[in-house]
Amino acid sequence: MHFALTLLLSFLASPVGYTIDQTFRWTNHWDGFLSGLIQGGMLGIPWCLIYVLPWSLIILGLYRWRRWQRFRTQWILAPSILIVIVMIGSLIVDPPSPTRRFKNFAKTELPANAQNLNFRFSGGGFADYADTYYFKTTPEEVDRIIADMGLAEDELYGREGLSHTTVSRLDGCPDFSSWEGAKQFQGWDDRQHWFYYLITDSTRTEVYVMVGCI
Repeated sequence: MHFALTLLLSFLASPVGYTIDQTFRWTNHWDGFLSGLIQGGMLGIPWCLIYVLPWSLIILGLYRWRRWQRFRTQWILAPSILIVIVMIGSLIVDPPSPTRRFKNFAKTELPANAQNLNFRFSGGGFADYADTYYFKTTPEEVDRIIADMGLAEDELYGREGLSHTTVSRLDGCPDFSSWEGAKQFQGWDDRQHWFYYLITDSTRTEVYVMVGCI
């Protein structure tokens, strides 16, 4: 393969791998694709200039100096192909399932008895995370989640209602603004800049949880 074409493919590998990763980690795959494409391009430029270009020139120089004939293309493409393999492998090893993602970001377990589970995932890289979950469970599990996440009741919620929450209703799920006696709990991680919200109805059986970072 011509050196210029090989170099171009090496440059494209990292952004393509990152775009694939983000496409599957967002619930809205199109938004994830666009986010991954933009971020992949931004991250790919320094990757190419710092690593891919010097590596490719070293391989080219060695082949011309030693008069080697075989596997030049493979050696130039190898690091970039490895990056793509690692990114795709991470989707297999760490899939964006609600159970795994809830445990990683909320730092507690999603209730094993959760029913009517619905969720929306977004964020990654330079894009702020904002995961929202809705499910039904038992009051004991709601209390456990509140304790595990270190949340405190937001006393303004209920008096100011929707004007005092960043949680948004998920499509096809109940509107928590209509829940009588609903309470909102919130928390903040100063060290990692993560925020947590939990809204539950008066019976503590219906729950919205939002986890994100800025």
